[in-house]
Amino acid sequence: MQEVVPDETKTIRMQLTPEERALLLRYGYPFERIEQALKACEASPEIEIVPMDCFEFERLTGDVCRSINHTNGGALQNQLLDLCDRLEAAEQSADGMLDVL
Repeated sequence: MQEVVPDETKTIRMQLTPEERALLLRYGYPFERIEQALKACEASPEIEIVPMDCFEFERLTGDVCRSINHTNGGALQNQLLDLCDRLEAAEQSADGMLDVL
């Protein structure tokens, strides 16, 4: 049986709200390329797309989860939990697009 190796060069296009982008910059500890992409659209009030390769995406999700464990509950922890859920769902489906009505 041949082992299936994930394609770390695959890119996930993640739609992010301004609030999600701010949380990722502060609590996600993104790699330089993602940090630059997040900062490039930091002032935008719109939903923006930030592309991430699978390796970067996995590390970012892990960092958000780590930050959740270091908060003391409350609104911030709930925001980070929601963001982490979205990131994990996007990773599983390889689809980071929001369902916007």
